[in-house]
Amino acid sequence: MTAPEIDARRKLSEPERPAGWLKLCGAALASLALSAQAYAADLPVQRPQSPEPLPVVDQGLVFTATLYGWASGISGRVRTLPPLPAVKIDITFDKVLQNFNGAAMGAAELRSGRFLLLTDLIFAKIAPSHEFPAVGSGLGVKLDSTTLTGLAAAGYRVIDDPRFIIDGFAGVRGFYADNVLKLDRGALPSISYGKSEAWADLAVGARLRFNFSENWYASAIGFGGGAGARDFFWDLFGGVGYAFNDRYAAFAGYRVLKVDYAKGNFLYNVVQHGPVMGLNIRF
Repeated sequence: MTAPEIDARRKLSEPERPAGWLKLCGAALASLALSAQAYAADLPVQRPQSPEPLPVVDQGLVFTATLYGWASGISGRVRTLPPLPAVKIDITFDKVLQNFNGAAMGAAELRSGRFLLLTDLIFAKIAPSHEFPAVGSGLGVKLDSTTLTGLAAAGYRVIDDPRFIIDGFAGVRGFYADNVLKLDRGALPSISYGKSEAWADLAVGARLRFNFSENWYASAIGFGGGAGARDFFWDLFGGVGYAFNDRYAAFAGYRVLKVDYAKGNFLYNVVQHGPVMGLNIRF
């Protein structure tokens, strides 16, 4: 075999070098990359979007006026100035209308979301026609008593469930008492001793409401406070109500208010208690 034939057979037996194919594949990939880049440039830019803020629910202001009547009896001890001793009084609530010379009662509430403002006002004037025994003596003394009690408190709705509500309150309760004791001495002119006092106590309280149905509910509210053993109060109410609609509701229950205050010769240690009936009007 000649030398040229040997060289030709050697070229056929050796594998082909892929240099040319690699150049073709590289050129094709580069062309595809340029085409993809050009296509991507024509697309709109997709930027990551921040989450939308949650909508703020504006519940607005809700105002509720409460008109009620409290047929409260009163019992305890009252004193104005010496020489008269303390007078023990006891008037049951079935005798209230015979002894009241005037009364005004009402409450108001302003609510925004879970925040509340509550006020309550009680004015009563008692002038019994009969005499009360003076403690420590055989004398009989007539009583003319005017009292004014007011509450102003801020609150927060701790639990706001369609069936169950709990509100907490903190505020101030103010008192004004004007007691006039009249000693009837028969043929001799009567002697009157009167004194008025005004004071205020810090107050904390809670209110609960349970809805039995769409219309019927039960509620309870209590407050307490004071500054010492001879300056304290507590006030409790419990009852049931019926909501005619979203605006009007009627309720009935029982209320007890205990006040014990002494300063110098002035003493006002009484308990007022009796049935309550009222109407709530929501605006």
